[in-house]
Formats: sequence, structure tokens, C-alpha cells
Amino acid sequence: MMTLANRLALLILLLLFSCSSPEKDLVTIKGNTMGTTYTIKFFPKTNNPVEIEKNYALVEDILRNINQQMSTYIPSSEISTFNKSESTDWFLISEDFSKVLKRSFKYYDLSNGQYDITIMPLVNLWGFGPDIFESPPSDTMIDSIKAFIGQDLIEVEDQQIRKKDSRVQIDLSSIAKGYAVDKIFNALNEYEDLFIEIGGEIRTRSKSKDWKIGINTPSITNFENDIELVISLNNLSIATSGNYRNFYIIDDKFYHHEINPKTGYPISSNLGSVSIISDQSCLDADALSTMFYTIDNFEIVENLNGVESLSILLNEDKSFTKVFSSGFPKN
Repeated sequence: MMTLANRLALLILLLLFSCSSPEKDLVTIKGNTMGTTYTIKFFPKTNNPVEIEKNYALVEDILRNINQQMSTYIPSSEISTFNKSESTDWFLISEDFSKVLKRSFKYYDLSNGQYDITIMPLVNLWGFGPDIFESPPSDTMIDSIKAFIGQDLIEVEDQQIRKKDSRVQIDLSSIAKGYAVDKIFNALNEYEDLFIEIGGEIRTRSKSKDWKIGINTPSITNFENDIELVISLNNLSIATSGNYRNFYIIDDKFYHHEINPKTGYPISSNLGSVSIISDQSCLDADALSTMFYTIDNFEIVENLNGVESLSILLNEDKSFTKVFSSGFPKN
């Protein structure tokens, strides 16, 4: 869920360590974007603060452009304009928007429709959108929305998108952050050691730096961001989807934002979270983490090149069990 980057909340921190430290002159840039935060770390090539300011401006420009194309929380964005339109004519979109849309069909096909960017009306119906929510929807309400859910109800050609049903709305929150990470990663390609994170979606480049990242314990009471596992993530991307950050409880029933597009209901399982590592892109990791949470079938991971998974299951006694794919790092 995306909002325009807030410059006032941005901090640029130059962290100086002793000469013996391997992290001497590591720079951290932090800010707000897409309804969350971002962090970028690199070793500057000069002692000139202009280099840091230039990178900050570059990052902000990239994020601003992506938000203006793909944020459902900006009324004037391309995606908001498309969603509000009742036309079934072709709608012109920007290049980044087109790339992300086309890539989403890969996961729609791979999951047999379980990964679906047209799920937005159902997500809103269940109270995970901008509207005030009072109670779970009825079966009749869900069925009425399901009539226009399905990624086969949109077409994309070049830099154009078209609805086959005027009621269709799309949401790219399951893939846009990963794309933004990749976009910044490629823009900062001069740095051999690089860490980029947006809302927990991470991509790294490593020549000398061992990037350590923590995977949260997927508990709704994890207010202190307790870590379940720490791993090295070098020249890889990781993304995590789970049910423990965006949820509500009504009449002792637990509802979370991961909705099954086939049933129209929040997914019910003991899967607390799934983390996906990709050696291709953060976009892949981002989309795949949502896809695998939705389908809850991790055998497919073993057949995907360059992809590893960690699923964390909640046991009846409230403990957790970690299930690793064969190549997932465990250190």
C-alpha cells in the first residue's frame, strides 16, 4: 500500500567507524515511501557529501515516479485513474507500470490464478483498504465482488491496459515494492557493496561486505520485532509475506489481509509467514512470497531455478516450526 514519499521524515546518516572497522564510511539513507520505510546502505566513493545528496535525490525521484504510477493511495496516480474509470477502452500507462503488469501475469499463470492483482475489491471489502470497516462481509456480498475478480479480465499490450469488465480494479502492492528495490539497485550499480530495503523487501550486492538480515517471528504479539532467524544475504533478494502485521479480530475470529481470490475469504492456515529468496530480482521474491502464501504449496519452490523458501508454521501450542527448502541459508 503506497503513499507519496515524505521528505520531512527522511534522515541521512553518515556512520563513521574506527579505521580498523570493515564498515568504515558506511552510509545509510533512510526515508518513507509506499506506506512504509526504506533503507539504503553503501560505501561512498568520495568524502564529498554531494555524492550522498545526489544518491538521495536519485532515490527520491525513482520512488516518486513509481508512486505516481502505481500507488492506489494517490488519487491522481495512473493506477487510481485506471481503477476509477468505467471505460473498457485502452488506457495509456508508463513504462514501469507496464513492466510490472506484464510480469504479474507470470505469477498468475504459475499459481493457476491464486496470485491475482485484481483482488483489490475483495481486500477493500474485508476492511484492508481505505474505507471504515464494521463487520465481516456476507456470502452474498463476497459473491457479488467475485464476479469481477480475475486477472484474465484485463489485457496489457505495450504501454496500454484494458478492462474487459468496467468494474475491475487492480492493486500492485504485492509486487511494486520489489520492483522499486530493483530499480534503485540498478540505478546505483557503481557500488560493489549495496543494501536496499523497502518495507522488508531486500536486495543486496556484495563484494567485501557480509550483509546480515533478520527474519521476524510471525506473531501478532511481536511488538518488539523479535527475530526468528538471522542469515547472510549476499547478491540475493528476499521478501516475506505473512498474516501477523495487517489483521483484525472480531468476536474472537482472526482475519488478515491475505485473501484467496477463488473463495473471496482470508486464507485460513497455520502458515505464519513465508520468506522467498531469489537470485534474479526482488520483484520475483516479492511476488513469489505472496503467491506461495496464497497457494501454501512449497514443493513448487524446488522446481524453480534460483528460488529458495522458508515457511514458519504456527503450532497448536503457539510455538513455531521452520520449514526450509533445500538451499535456503540457515546460518
